[in-house]
Amino acid sequence: MRIKKILLKVLGEKGYLSLLAGSFQGLYRTGWLGPEYQDVYFLKKYIREGDYCIDIGAHLGYFTFELSRLVKDSGRVFAVEPMGRFNRVIERLLHWKKVRNVTLYKVALGGAGEYVDMGIPQIGDMKRFAYARVMESSKHLDYVESEKVRNESGDNLFRHLQRIDFIKCDVEGLEFPVFSSMIKTLEAHRPILLGELFDRNERIRLFELLRPLGYQAYTLEKERFIPLDPYLEGTIVSQNNYFIPERYQERLRSLIRG
Repeated sequence: MRIKKILLKVLGEKGYLSLLAGSFQGLYRTGWLGPEYQDVYFLKKYIREGDYCIDIGAHLGYFTFELSRLVKDSGRVFAVEPMGRFNRVIERLLHWKKVRNVTLYKVALGGAGEYVDMGIPQIGDMKRFAYARVMESSKHLDYVESEKVRNESGDNLFRHLQRIDFIKCDVEGLEFPVFSSMIKTLEAHRPILLGELFDRNERIRLFELLRPLGYQAYTLEKERFIPLDPYLEGTIVSQNNYFIPERYQERLRSLIRG
């Protein structure tokens, strides 16, 4: 935390976020990042050249740039980041790296109404950029920065896509509303889904939404998909849950632990 405070003071918030995003890309390539980034490293096991991928809650582009690298010129990545300061960091990196296969959206998904209020909270004496979220969903937090963002449904935003192979969604507790806003899209394309789910009831709700489409639930452990019972009580190994449809079961067989 002390180093973060020093960097913020010296670089300012814009410089600090740019440094954070750029440093991640360099450190990621070394393979030295810890187990909390196992889901990013694991992408190379199942994302293929030519795939169409969506990164919802792109933040500083950790998934976005790796997906872009993996799908190559014949694939596409659609990154959704509603917060202006994070969106601009990704935009600058895309320009600097001359990335041509990423489309960046500045909208919120799954909220109520035409616009939602997005906020960055302060916890203790630090502004927590990684905790940015729809303010209505976490009213107990102390927000020190906010902005009004246009809200979209996933079905409307992605209606033009002819294929979707993978969707990652990390939106601080609103994964179910986001996926439920794009149920027609999921039914049409049945992509692999990755969502961060901390609450058991939300995990169950999402599973019951997806089950009629032929999805099964998994977690990731030691580079293998581990079958997950969404109704299981107690601590789940990872909060990043995967939902894999029937059409991918055979293709991913070697990655699924029986």
